[in-house]
Amino acid sequence: MDAADTTMPATLPQSNREIHAMITFRKSLLATAALLAAGIASAPAQASTFASAILDINNFRLLHSSGTAYSTADFTILQGTNDAHATASLNQVFANGTSSIPILIGTPNVLHQCQGAPCPGLADNDFTKFANPPPVPGTFGYADQDLTGASISINGNPAGAHARTRADASTALNAIASGNSDVGTSTTFRFTLGAADTMTVSFDAAAYTQAFVSNGSGPDANANARLSWSINIIDLTTQGTVFAFAPPQLNALSVRSRTDGMPGLLTYNFATVPGTPLSMVSPLLTAGTSYQITIQHNTLANALQQELPEPASLAVLAAGMLAMSAALRRRKS
Repeated sequence: MDAADTTMPATLPQSNREIHAMITFRKSLLATAALLAAGIASAPAQASTFASAILDINNFRLLHSSGTAYSTADFTILQGTNDAHATASLNQVFANGTSSIPILIGTPNVLHQCQGAPCPGLADNDFTKFANPPPVPGTFGYADQDLTGASISINGNPAGAHARTRADASTALNAIASGNSDVGTSTTFRFTLGAADTMTVSFDAAAYTQAFVSNGSGPDANANARLSWSINIIDLTTQGTVFAFAPPQLNALSVRSRTDGMPGLLTYNFATVPGTPLSMVSPLLTAGTSYQITIQHNTLANALQQELPEPASLAVLAAGMLAMSAALRRRKS
């Protein structure tokens, strides 16, 4: 029988069969240990995932057909609220913040929220991007929100709202970890115009999303980041939508995703050119009709890392298999 042949002839005596089976088992141990040793060299020092989404809407205004901003004097009825929320989580442990303020009184600023160990050293209302991974900035879920100004002139103050949100999720552990962040601002108000006119939506925007999964991350590891922004006007009498605007640059085009099957870094950047804001004109809005405007502004990020054996654990397993193989060889001799 050839020395490389591991097929066991049926006619071997029982003792020879046992020896042959032991040789075959030892060869399997050696092969497995070699594969593990090769894996140690290529295994990542730290499997990680990261997602970030930041949306900055500036100089948001509602304009007459003449180009001047609407003011409280243009409405016979004007009622509504600015609502905001910021939610961050890590492994289903949540940190939440909410605020709701009437539009004629003020704007919400939800304190930044973080769940993690440690949390990133960002001050409240810091919307600076993290450095591109690797490495990722830690293991956490992080959320922040800020809204100042108004889309119309109130009490003589110039129109121009500035809304910013960020959502970050990061995992830097060779273990099961899931970070999520959901941040949003919603402005809803009911209004009736004193005179018929169109309404032009105009604003500048800077949008950023990023997703990262390291090479060799565990099965089902993923990172996702996306933005969502829209405005619509409905006729409260008919309940029909008379105007809707959801720029793709702040919605579908912003989605970024990475997985264990498609690792690496993927980034989205968009910014309006100075002097050319995003804008859209509504149909004619009639005087005396009750309308409702809803403005939705959201950022979302999530990152998941499944458990992955560390290189040190693989080394111990490989060493154990080699030791077992050596013991079998001594037993044979």
